[in-house]
Amino acid sequence: MAINNTSDVVDLAERIAVQKAGLSTTQTLLLGLLAGAYISIGGALATYVSGGMTALTETNPSMGSLLSGAFFPIALILIVLVGGELFTGNTAFMAVGLQRKKVAVGTVLRNWGMVWCANFLGAVGFLYLMVYLPGVLDAEPWRSTVIAIGTNKVSMSFGIAFLKGIAANWLVCLAVWLGLSSQSMPGRMLGLWLPVMAFVALGFEHSIANMYYLPMAWLSGADFTIADMLIKNILPVTLGNIVGGALLVGGVYAYLNPTHQPTK
Repeated sequence: MAINNTSDVVDLAERIAVQKAGLSTTQTLLLGLLAGAYISIGGALATYVSGGMTALTETNPSMGSLLSGAFFPIALILIVLVGGELFTGNTAFMAVGLQRKKVAVGTVLRNWGMVWCANFLGAVGFLYLMVYLPGVLDAEPWRSTVIAIGTNKVSMSFGIAFLKGIAANWLVCLAVWLGLSSQSMPGRMLGLWLPVMAFVALGFEHSIANMYYLPMAWLSGADFTIADMLIKNILPVTLGNIVGGALLVGGVYAYLNPTHQPTK
């Protein structure tokens, strides 16, 4: 199976950053809305599968996390292979473009800001219209599962949420890197699946995924406020995600591969 080496992947990331910088505002926002919706699809599927197997998860404490991890990656697979603008992945892409002087700081911040907002609207819009209103997770044990997930997420300290945000996007962006390393559809899907499965199973925090989990828990009756949602989780997790993607993946690999090294 033909693969792209690390230098090839960084070159691809550079070209992708330039392409993202060249998108119109309308294109960026629409693709961001789609990515947010795909994240909600992954979150809803993961919750439905893991939350519906209480007999199994009660006797196997890690099984619920593993089941969530097994099904959530459909979100990133859809975004990368079908098309979407995802804030967390863009932290790595745009960091490569910035370090190689292909995009300006202002362009990076504009992209991150627009995509973050569009992801939020897409995630909340999908969960409200396609999950909450139809009552997909209304019955037990799903409702209790949704509330427990959201309550746990707003119960962490700022520092712990930040650290878990670093770890999550480190793995998400490594998943994107693995996806770019393969030149086949099965290889790309497997590369995208494995690290995302790991971050979900380990309980790390992804800001865009939490734009599904937290509003869904709040709508289902969880005892926290919108301010709690934003300040206690989404803010520190977003900052952590930037560190994990922009520094530990995009920044590191652009530094280690400053010029093109052709595949031998």
